[in-house]
Amino acid sequence: MRPRPLAAALAGFAALTLAACSSHQDASGGAPAAGAAGVNSAAVTWSDHVCEVVRAGGVKLSQLPAVDPSAPARAKDSLVTYLGSLSEALTELAGGIQREGVPPVHDGQATLERAMSTLDASKSSVETAKAKLAAAAVTDQATFEQAVREASTAFQRLGTTDGPTKDLKDNPELAQAFTQAPNCRNLDTA
Repeated sequence: MRPRPLAAALAGFAALTLAACSSHQDASGGAPAAGAAGVNSAAVTWSDHVCEVVRAGGVKLSQLPAVDPSAPARAKDSLVTYLGSLSEALTELAGGIQREGVPPVHDGQATLERAMSTLDASKSSVETAKAKLAAAAVTDQATFEQAVREASTAFQRLGTTDGPTKDLKDNPELAQAFTQAPNCRNLDTA
């Protein structure tokens, strides 16, 4: 087995994983004014609970797998396990958002449906990549490297979309609520 192409594929996977799991402090750093005119306090509370679910999922996903390109079988097992964890985290995120119910804003149902559709598509992509990687024989270099690339592509999709919070923040009332909710201030993307 040629270690160089596999090492490059695994390194790319790790880099995409790190990008997909990153978050940062809100650049404004300021707290919202209490009782600001026009603020939907129910939407702020809803958003705060959703952002807590997103944050918890990010903590779980920040524990990246150890991937050693010189040991393809162990690398494969680590990646399959991690993809399983990612799928579980997406399921938990969807469940957490659904437990909060429809956001208390205009067009809340449609906004929620778009967010859930994004989550479903992301989970499907991860599940497909996991199944292909699990089935790929490490002794068949071409098939194994293709499976690793497909897993990388699944992560790239997660890293280049803003996830369900983008869908939620596309609603102007929720966008404002996200800026007011304490648990949302430390999230960059989800």
